[in-house]
Amino acid sequence: MAANSTVPSPEQALGFRVGADGRLAEWSQILDYFDRLQRTSPRIRVERIGETSLERPMIMAVISSPENLRRIEQIREGQAKLADPRGVPEREIERLIREQPAVAFIGASLHGNEIMATQMAMELAYILAIDPNLGRALENVVVLLVPGMNPDGLDITRDWWLRTRETEDAGAPMPWLYHHYVGHDNNRDFFMITQPETQAVTRVLYERWFPQVVWDVHQMGNRGARFFIPPFADPLNPNLEPLIVRMTNLVGVQMAADLTAAGKTGVSHQETFDLWWHGGGRTVPARHNMVGILSEAASANIGDPIYQEADSLRQPELGSMFPDPWPGGWWRPRDIVEYELIAGRSLVNLMSRQREQFVRNFVTLAEQQIRRGAAGGPFAYVVPPEQRDPGSAAELLRVLRRGGVEVDEAREPFTADGVSYPAGTRVVLMAQPFRAHAKDLLEVQRYPDRRQYPGGPPAPPYDLAGWTLPLQMGVELDEIEEPFATAVLVRLDSVAVRRGTVRGSDGALAFALDPRMNASHRAVHEVLQAGGQVNFATAPTREQGVTWPAGAPLVWGVADLRQRVDRWAREWGLDAVAMPGPPHEGITSLRVALYKPWTASMDEGWTRWIFEQWGVPFDTIADAQIRAGNLRQSYDAIVVPAITYRELVQGPDRAHADYAGGIGQPGTAALRQFVEGGGTLVLLDSSVEFAIRELGVRVRDVAAAQNATDPQRWFAPGSLLRVRWDASHPVAYGMPEEGAIFYARSPVLEVLPNARGVRVIARYPERDLLLSGYAQGEERIAGRAAAVEAEVGQGRVVMFAFRPQHRAQPQQTFKPLFNALYLR
Repeated sequence: MAANSTVPSPEQALGFRVGADGRLAEWSQILDYFDRLQRTSPRIRVERIGETSLERPMIMAVISSPENLRRIEQIREGQAKLADPRGVPEREIERLIREQPAVAFIGASLHGNEIMATQMAMELAYILAIDPNLGRALENVVVLLVPGMNPDGLDITRDWWLRTRETEDAGAPMPWLYHHYVGHDNNRDFFMITQPETQAVTRVLYERWFPQVVWDVHQMGNRGARFFIPPFADPLNPNLEPLIVRMTNLVGVQMAADLTAAGKTGVSHQETFDLWWHGGGRTVPARHNMVGILSEAASANIGDPIYQEADSLRQPELGSMFPDPWPGGWWRPRDIVEYELIAGRSLVNLMSRQREQFVRNFVTLAEQQIRRGAAGGPFAYVVPPEQRDPGSAAELLRVLRRGGVEVDEAREPFTADGVSYPAGTRVVLMAQPFRAHAKDLLEVQRYPDRRQYPGGPPAPPYDLAGWTLPLQMGVELDEIEEPFATAVLVRLDSVAVRRGTVRGSDGALAFALDPRMNASHRAVHEVLQAGGQVNFATAPTREQGVTWPAGAPLVWGVADLRQRVDRWAREWGLDAVAMPGPPHEGITSLRVALYKPWTASMDEGWTRWIFEQWGVPFDTIADAQIRAGNLRQSYDAIVVPAITYRELVQGPDRAHADYAGGIGQPGTAALRQFVEGGGTLVLLDSSVEFAIRELGVRVRDVAAAQNATDPQRWFAPGSLLRVRWDASHPVAYGMPEEGAIFYARSPVLEVLPNARGVRVIARYPERDLLLSGYAQGEERIAGRAAAVEAEVGQGRVVMFAFRPQHRAQPQQTFKPLFNALYLR
């Protein structure tokens, strides 16, 4: 490959070779390099696609031949026609198949500690800019290269590595997340699309560019194979078209062949990563008719090499999916770069050689989805306007819209499957190109019963077994099997919540809010921040023609209260009713602390993000603040996210000296003093063990007491389970009698005999626990508790034996979490 004197190489720009031991470029250097590339190469344009959580710029390099770049808007418009061929004349489709270049999206280092792809991206762009053979390939291909899917994580990880690499704490785990809020779960955010980085990539994929292939470039642990590439492991999600699976295998096998031809060993297939789960950077594109490729390179020690003897590794068994094991030895950052560069070349060359196949199959997949939807089974999903929480119903539809799904609204009444629906009903028709995405989010999942070996325990999925969004969000939705007349439907560009109703006089001094709506808590938080007061009705509210269950928030003490209530109704769909007068006393402040462990807790990050989004006032406290004691002087409620007892009390293993030790016995005593002094301790998921072991709460975890080798034990890996709520309990105010919770190998609580002051908030029914996903051994937890409140001294502990805020998806269970903060 001849160098081009006008285009600087990464080594010339950085002063070191990409992948050199002990050298990593920071994000500002990468930005500068791509700017130099676009100023010196006619094959590259760079555009800004968004901003990170910490306000770093996100960029994308559009790389193709100069001729293609001159008509790049025309090519982009052609991609949109191929992605949705409805209404496009057949001759125009055939012209596009003949003339349109194939489009590949390459996203580097979504996970901040999987750092080498951001470095590799500079060299890949350079090679694409100067290599004459690749230059010819780019006549048939447009590459959309995002050199950093998580720029914050790159700099956070690099800074920690530089801080520790030559100290006695070298190799210590980073004590904070490499995404400001969600850490590793940024690759679990591609259907909820909550984070700005995910939003930026989603706009590229499903609004602007519609690539045929999406390559998500990752790293993995280093005790096994050197490089994973599809074919993926089973099981196969039934919503994926066979053609998308075949095309995925085609790309992966070609990459593997080119790696082997280049002398690279240790390339594996069909390991761990399955085609069942929905939500990641390669699985969501697959439900948009795009070939979703995941590569996982064995990691080095961030930017330093490691030495590994072959017999210390756990490589896959020699076979057709792993024909050439890695022999062991030094594994360097440069090795990762070289494997990924070969895979990148392979992808571009394959898409160039088979350009027409990729383009034709892309439009074929869209047409298949449209035909399947038009045939029915289901034909549509209907969201009636009468909802327990209209705000959650609107948000569900917004999630679909963010993912490119079409949503319609009925202008007139209509009938479907023999049921009459009024005007204003929202409808998601299945006759649309992204049917698989919509259907997989709206329907119930039934994960197959797979065993680790015959007669053995269940084989867990790669990630989740079930994720049905209407169940998680508490939205009523009807599946319509048979086709019906759709002339009454109009397409919605955006989804507005139905306007709430405000009853009562303009001069009212107090209002009650519908406790069934999550937005009531947003309003409560706003009133407190504005200096007002709040209380919660302990009996049902019957006023001016409305009847609400117990728990209606009562708000007063704000001069412009009526104007605020009208805005809440308009913007959030919140119903409110004027009350005769304010109560005699109320809550004037919400003093909440969220514990942040030094274990880089994603559960803490998601909780922090949700608190910020919903306006919960809170402080973040760590081990030192808890150990210092006197917590009751500052806080009424302390929330501890999911964390094991050992990590909470003792801290993370191999921790840096500044972040070691956990809360220790002083912190344990401080939390006990806090609760006994009248505080509320809210424990999520695995952290409930702390109350059992340290606060004397008379419950036991029946899930933990099982024999782990029992093939018939209770087991539910990331599924939705049915619980019954005691809606008279303040934590369950506003909840339905029955609903779904997200459960993933969580505790299951049994109240012990003679337990005093323990009240069950949510309980599993005697049968039919599973709503979506997979579960076995239901009889072993039937009737047990999913959430309890226990009195401890003058205070209380609320134990959620599940994750009410998991990945910001189960919005119906946000309400009990918020309710718990107000217990007094």
